Amino acid sequence: MRPATFIFLIAVGAQWLVPLAGVWEQEQILAQGTIVRIRCAAPDPYDPLRGRFLAVQPEPTEFPRPAGMHGGKTTTVWATFKTDDQGLSTIASLSLEPVSGKTVIKLAARLPRWKSDDENVRLEWPVDRFYLNEGFAAEADRRMAELFRDGKQPVAVLRVRDGRAVLEDLLLDGISVRQVISQPLE
Repeated sequence: MRPATFIFLIAVGAQWLVPLAGVWEQEQILAQGTIVRIRCAAPDPYDPLRGRFLAVQPEPTEFPRPAGMHGGKTTTVWATFKTDDQGLSTIASLSLEPVSGKTVIKLAARLPRWKSDDENVRLEWPVDRFYLNEGFAAEADRRMAELFRDGKQPVAVLRVRDGRAVLEDLLLDGISVRQVISQPLE
């Protein structure tokens, strides 16, 4: 085999290996991760470039800043979660140093430069979109709007493993969004 052909085959293999490794990692988190349920803010159902999906904004979006964090740049923090009586998880603490545990998620935190005296940091979650079949996303959005009018909030079901989180499901009034959109309107 000529060297140019060998290099070409290595390059083609690498182009397939990188995305497949990402898919493999996501599947491992879904299969072996710990379940964490987090309340979400209002969804936004449509993006003309990415198609129909439900935007998931886990709460809180702000949290008291960890000691030693300074403003002006995005910093990686490790959020440790606690679970309440209803099975919902909330952030117990943020750490600038890596922390291990079954319910630890690596997040990005930002303290704006112009608000360096602020005691809260803005959190950027690693999950922000829940994709649905194009035909179901609009109906899911309508159902979610109804729940919001009734004072209910969606809950994101995350699988967490080694500090990484994958969005497994979205619950509307305790029922999977997939089941909600398949039920007839009352």
